Amino acid sequence: MSTADRDAASLEAAASAEAARCDAARVADEHEAAGDWRGLADARRRQADVARAAGELDRAEEYLRAARSLYIMLNDGYWAARALTSLAEIRLSMGDYLVAAELSGQAVEQMPGDTEALTVLASAEWQAGSPADAEVTFSRVLHWDADTPSALAGRGQVRADMGSYSLAVDDLDRALKFSLDREDEADARSARALALAGLGRPADAHAELAESLRLLPGRSRTKGRADRIAMLVGDLAGERDSRS
Repeated sequence: MSTADRDAASLEAAASAEAARCDAARVADEHEAAGDWRGLADARRRQADVARAAGELDRAEEYLRAARSLYIMLNDGYWAARALTSLAEIRLSMGDYLVAAELSGQAVEQMPGDTEALTVLASAEWQAGSPADAEVTFSRVLHWDADTPSALAGRGQVRADMGSYSLAVDDLDRALKFSLDREDEADARSARALALAGLGRPADAHAELAESLRLLPGRSRTKGRADRIAMLVGDLAGERDSRS
């Protein structure tokens, strides 16, 4: 794609985002003027989605908190908890893992079997440095829905990082049967590469690592796992040399 084409595409995307923002604001104003509080709550949630898509995370949080307050006023516990989950997702994407865990934990208390809230909680626990807790929470997701791709990929990565290589490969093989987005697939493949290295399959590990790097070159998580793979493969080679 040429520079001119990229500039045109960027301008078109910006115009589309602005149109979506204006439309969402118009709908919200109409509901507020009519005193339609449920309609306004839903409109605030829509505004949050638009802001989040545009990368305006602080604004998205503001709209979600407004929506949640309205849902609480309307005694709608389901959508109030959904708003908490969305707030947790935003905090997770911002790297604020402890707050993400707190918010998603509150959502889980209100919706104990909700796989979306549980998945966010597990991801936050993992990133906050509690992989054992994350493994348990991902398993809770899979208890409710055994074919949740994000939970399979998450638990597989946690297990690979903790050294449970056979279990990790089982989870990741199942996850990779689904259509994952580019980032999730790259992470699943780098974790699978780590697990394969741990199982003494260096050629397979390097092939899977190469595919992860092809999907997202320069990803820090992939680099960290590549370093661990190099150590594992080196250790295996050293063991073979000592036995020969």
